[in-house]
Amino acid sequence: MDFDLNLMRVFLTVLHERSVTRAAQRLNLTQPAVSYALARLRERFDDPLFVRTATGMQPTPIAFALAGPIERGMNSFAEAVSLRQRFDPATSTRCFRLSMSDIGEMVFLPLLMERVHALAPRLQIEVVEIALERLPQALKDGEVDLAIGNLAGLGRHTCHADLFSERYACMGRRGHPVLSAGLTRGQFKRLDHILVASRASAHRLLDDVLGEAGLHRQPYLTLPHFSAAAEIVRRTDLTVTLPYRAAIWFNRDNAFEIRPLPIALPPLCVTVHWHARFESDPGTMWLRRLVEETLADRSPA
Repeated sequence: MDFDLNLMRVFLTVLHERSVTRAAQRLNLTQPAVSYALARLRERFDDPLFVRTATGMQPTPIAFALAGPIERGMNSFAEAVSLRQRFDPATSTRCFRLSMSDIGEMVFLPLLMERVHALAPRLQIEVVEIALERLPQALKDGEVDLAIGNLAGLGRHTCHADLFSERYACMGRRGHPVLSAGLTRGQFKRLDHILVASRASAHRLLDDVLGEAGLHRQPYLTLPHFSAAAEIVRRTDLTVTLPYRAAIWFNRDNAFEIRPLPIALPPLCVTVHWHARFESDPGTMWLRRLVEETLADRSPA
């Protein structure tokens, strides 16, 4: 029986997503193309493989039995190919996918791209935002090459390297009626807070840590990203708690007051993650070393 890699990729993606639509999106295929691939798989294995239910595409017993051998075969093939590939950054046209938050895009990515573009002018870089709980599988599948950021808890599923430690700060507009004179615990609790609940990093866990320290925030505004927060803070008396490097980045025109939090919190750690499958992949090795050289132990700009 021929081993069709594309069909096997479709099988594994439908198995993980439990949805033809989501599998098509993840594979950058049309939904009819995925349905056609499933039809070929069903004919080849003489089994429905997936049954449509109210909770999604449920695998049949045959599909469950096939999953392990197919995944091991795909992994072995990918590893064999990567080990035989020579990677020359000066000529490579490979596309790398990085996962990072909007803060990473603003603060880390310009520094990284400055070096990447100088050394590898023909590469393609795609930045994606993937929910923290999906990152281990995305790294394992090769959907993402590297994940960079405050990714607490991800380390037990990945290979990783620490880049630098970071702390949180509170930021308000220049001349803010509270922050201009400092910040006490009582004042912090009474501020009108912007809460950023990013799905791509562990920043959303900050409220749990603050709550345990007796500084529960009642958000005035909740956002999915930090990118809009600075302009809102500049125009109002709202404040935002964010990593110090990001606060410094936003404050390039000296438009904000930046104050340390009124309690000592454990520092957050910014890390770069990859999957063990790609530990020896020449391209991934080159890029992650460049990330470490560019971002590790950087002091705030």
